[in-house]
Amino acid sequence: KSSYKRTDSNYSSNYSEFSQSLISAEGEDSSIQTEDESMSKVDLPILLKLQRRVKELEEENRSLWQQLDKREEAQQEKEVEEQKTVGTTELDLEKIKRHELESENKKLKQDLNELRKSLTSEARELAPPAPGSAPYNLLLEQLNSSNEELEMRKEEVLLLRSHMVRQEALKHRDSVFREGVKFELNEIPSLQDHERSSNIHTLNEDGELWLAYEGLKETNRLLECQMQEQERLHNESNGKLVEEMNKLRAEKEQQQKLLDQSLLLPEDARVDAALKHEITRLTSENLERMEQQEHQDKIVRKLKKQLKLYMKKVEEYEASSQQMNTSSVMSTPIRPVNIPRKEKEFQGMLEFKEGDTTRLFKNLIIDLKPRGAAVNFTPGLPAYIIFMCLRYVDNVNDDKRVISLLNSTISSIKGVIKRKGNDLEVVSFWLANTCRLMHCLKQYSGLEAFVTQNTAKQNEQCLVNFELSEYHQVLGDLAIQIYRQLIKCMENIILPIIVAGMLEHETIQGVLGSKPTGLRKRSSSFHEEAVTVEVLLQRLTFFHTTMSQHGMDSDLIKQVVKQQYYIICAVTLNHLLLRKDMCSWSKGLQIRYNVWQLEEWLTERELSNCGAKETLEPLIEAAQLLQIKKKTDADAQAICSMCTALTTAQIIKILTLYTPVIEFEERVSTTFIATIKSLLKDKNPSSTLTMDAKKIFSVVFPFTPSSVALETLQIPASLNLGFLTRI
Repeated sequence: KSSYKRTDSNYSSNYSEFSQSLISAEGEDSSIQTEDESMSKVDLPILLKLQRRVKELEEENRSLWQQLDKREEAQQEKEVEEQKTVGTTELDLEKIKRHELESENKKLKQDLNELRKSLTSEARELAPPAPGSAPYNLLLEQLNSSNEELEMRKEEVLLLRSHMVRQEALKHRDSVFREGVKFELNEIPSLQDHERSSNIHTLNEDGELWLAYEGLKETNRLLECQMQEQERLHNESNGKLVEEMNKLRAEKEQQQKLLDQSLLLPEDARVDAALKHEITRLTSENLERMEQQEHQDKIVRKLKKQLKLYMKKVEEYEASSQQMNTSSVMSTPIRPVNIPRKEKEFQGMLEFKEGDTTRLFKNLIIDLKPRGAAVNFTPGLPAYIIFMCLRYVDNVNDDKRVISLLNSTISSIKGVIKRKGNDLEVVSFWLANTCRLMHCLKQYSGLEAFVTQNTAKQNEQCLVNFELSEYHQVLGDLAIQIYRQLIKCMENIILPIIVAGMLEHETIQGVLGSKPTGLRKRSSSFHEEAVTVEVLLQRLTFFHTTMSQHGMDSDLIKQVVKQQYYIICAVTLNHLLLRKDMCSWSKGLQIRYNVWQLEEWLTERELSNCGAKETLEPLIEAAQLLQIKKKTDADAQAICSMCTALTTAQIIKILTLYTPVIEFEERVSTTFIATIKSLLKDKNPSSTLTMDAKKIFSVVFPFTPSSVALETLQIPASLNLGFLTRI
């Protein structure tokens, strides 16, 4: 963002001259000077008193906030203590219940032992009841009921102990996450020791020791997570405080510096200096606010697009689910018909008769509508179909049909491009399919350089009877022709809106008194029909989306984007060099802002490394040249070291056309221009003034193998290719 702000040196030089002109003008009228002196004498002390009062109020506010924080901390500690007390009470009640159950359990055990002794005692006068007798059965039933009750008591004791452990863990977790209080780690062993002191043998017998161990592990994990969270929050808050402190320190130093400078100035110039400083500060804040607003608008647009996409997916899912439900009900009688087809294994070839060649290319190339194919079909499907037909004629070893098939494909594509060369979607679609057909010929040629990434099945499907490497170059030449036609189509679309969007429209309105440009002979409804840089970005987005839908290789898309950005830079810079009303400081700021939006568009689509940013370098340097200070020899040296992409003629032309739009600015002196000429005489001797907007970079087509399995491709019925047979 800093690249869009004008440096203080520009302001200081211009403001100093403006103040000198005001002082000289005020010297002619003594009454006005006396009035200004009295105003400055009154305003400056009042301003200092107000600043002192603001500092006092800020200190009071800070102390009040500290008191409020202390009270909140005390309240939180009080609530934590109350919660600890409640948790301890609950644990005591649970322990009492557990002890009661244990005592009852022991009593039952004693009764059972006594009963057994009474049954087996030899000291009794009467003999023990015989098995099967009524007393024996009665005693046996009592014994079984006692055993069942004993087991139930054991389970209740185990459940109560596990509940106590969970209650303890929940108490720690709630206190940690709800109140934000850290427990000391030495509190955990105390709970464990207290439990262990009750009855260590009973703990081991009923598995309570394991449950307590698991509870303690969970508590340790909770404490560790809380410590990490507290450390992260502390680091974040510390970083924010340090950043805020540095910002306040810099602001304080700047204010102190300005105050010292104002005290050194004459009294009649202090008010002017203060006003100039406020204008500068407000202007920079205004620019920052506008950049933030643009960023928020982009986020809103992005979220709206995502919302629409998700709504569309939900609608498609609902429609597909309804269709599946309907088909599941209706397709019950015909379900056995599909069983034999699933068992058949296809070879990735399409059989066709020799007389069907004309009909094949008419339906597949000449009459095919790219818009429907891009949405409903697999990307590159026409290329795959042609190659599967080529595999068939290669398999039957018919050289005439191979040559006829390839030549007819090339001539049909050329005919479509010739008839519909102004249709961007048609040109993009057949550029993608031509490249895909060329890659398929290489991938399935059997050459070692192209089969390294193939699967075993794809290597089995390589051509066996013909070597078609000559057609690699033929299809490459055809792809170059289509690529040039695609660039021409895009140029015809974006050329009428480049100048209006990049130069004429003012996204940042009224920057330091700049006057709107490019409004000659416009109607009052200009704001409704204005061509902005957003419109240009919409066109670029349409190009990128179209190429992506057609399955174009990512490397080829990057080359197209680079060519588009070169055209934008060349056209914008050429108009800047030919229009005097465009060469001003505010226009340089506007151009830099628009270039930033173009760079952001590249970043959002992960195209930053495609070379498009480098093509914008001359335009960026021209914008910086309009904004930089242009007076001293040091300024001339800075300009010469900065402008590496601009030619000498372009630099001199921009300096000559520079037109001030603010009252206290002045034109670039002829002496300064002569200094620039002498410095650039040997460094950059080029005399080229305008850029070649018709230049097209050379294109390359890197080999991109396909992961599509030919045997799985199916031909949609909408293509009317029923005469082709999968084999």
